[in-house]
Parts: sequence; structure tokens; C-alpha cells
Amino acid sequence: MIDDIIDQIKKTEKKANEIIAASKKEYTGIIEEAYRNAEEIIKGADKEVKTMLAEADVKAKKEAALETVKMEKDFDRKIVEIKNISEANRENAIKTIIQRILD
Repeated sequence: MIDDIIDQIKKTEKKANEIIAASKKEYTGIIEEAYRNAEEIIKGADKEVKTMLAEADVKAKKEAALETVKMEKDFDRKIVEIKNISEANRENAIKTIIQRILD
């Protein structure tokens, strides 16, 4: 009877050791899978960030080009306005000088 109990304890210990070994193996597998998943997530995030940066760069270049065209048009318009004002002032200055000479 005691021998049966000792045998039962030994079997239980053996079973417990097998369960512990299987648990350690499963734990290791879970950790490895988690690392693989994390690496895949990081790779995906890196790709997404690169894509977003490339899209932002293209958009910024387009916006800069449009703004450049707009600024050039505004500059050309202002030059024309300044020339018109200058010509009008020149004519007034000539009239004033002639008037002073005649007076």
C-alpha cells in the first residue's frame, strides 16, 4: 500500500515535470511569436510612415509650386500698378514743372 502511494507520488511528480516542461516550451513559443508579430508590426509601421512622408513631400511640392505661381502673378500685377502710378506721377511732375516755368 505504501509502495502504491510512493509509485503514485512518483507518477504525479513525473507528470508535473512533463507539464512544467511543456509549459516552458509553450511559453517560449508564445514569446517568439510575439516577437515575430512585433517585428511585422514595426515593419508595417515603417512602410506606412515612409509612404506618408513621401505623400506629404509630394503635396508640399505641389503646394509650393502653386504658391510660387500665385506669388509671381501678384508680383507682376504689383509691378504694373507701380508703373502706372509712376507714369501718372511723372506726367503730373512734368505738368507741375512746366506750369512753374510758365508762371
